[in-house]
Amino acid sequence: MAFSSVRTARATVSLARSFSSSASSSAEAPAASASKRPVTRRQPLREFNMSGLDEFQFDDATSLGFMRLEKIREAQEIIRRVEVDRPSLQAQRKPFTPPSAPIRISQTIDLSNPQSLVHRKRVLLAPVAKLPLSGPEAIHRFKLLAGPRWTIGRPGRMEVTEEDGEGKEGWIKISEEKFPDGLMNRKSAGDMLERLLAAANDANSPLPADTPLDPRPLLARQRKRADRSALRQAQRSGSGRVESVGNVPGFPKEWLQGDRKVVKDEAKQ
Repeated sequence: MAFSSVRTARATVSLARSFSSSASSSAEAPAASASKRPVTRRQPLREFNMSGLDEFQFDDATSLGFMRLEKIREAQEIIRRVEVDRPSLQAQRKPFTPPSAPIRISQTIDLSNPQSLVHRKRVLLAPVAKLPLSGPEAIHRFKLLAGPRWTIGRPGRMEVTEEDGEGKEGWIKISEEKFPDGLMNRKSAGDMLERLLAAANDANSPLPADTPLDPRPLLARQRKRADRSALRQAQRSGSGRVESVGNVPGFPKEWLQGDRKVVKDEAKQ
């Protein structure tokens, strides 16, 4: 029994020595390999090395100057193409003839953004005097039905100034952009104009022809503009001047009852 225990102790000691020697050898191997690995430093690229650049001697154009030269080259290229294509352009030249139809449909093109939503918008513009209306009552009824789409003058800066000629009865402007395609918006604006004409020419219309026009939406739109010179000019001439009824500017006096209208006329005198 004593002999067997001694043999067991010796075997345990030998196994411990073998494990310790293998562990120390494995730990020393990476250290030796790491010490032998050469140390290399990453060299910066020459293209991005600012220290190697020559000092600027102000003998060349700046970055802004090169950008300007590029724009000049683009303009010169366009002019060159025009000169090259001049014979073909002259062959396709046609004299300008103004449109005979009173209805004009315009669109906006944004060259900087082909996917812009303004491309599908269509604007219909027409003088009321040139539209197929049956008489003065139909013209007045058409203005009432159009509402804020009708203006005294041509829509824009001078829309509160009275005109002569084709614009003597004002202008109608219809904008449409709710459909995804421009042709659909154009058709919708045209259909709206046809419905307005049909309702204005209806002799049995429930809308009285003697209903006064309300210019307050037009004047309010002009007051929001930065340039109010057109509004001031119209007020001097009388076309943009409105009367205050009951502290309400532009309220039609014809809407008052008979006794109140007489009282107001007496107070005015």
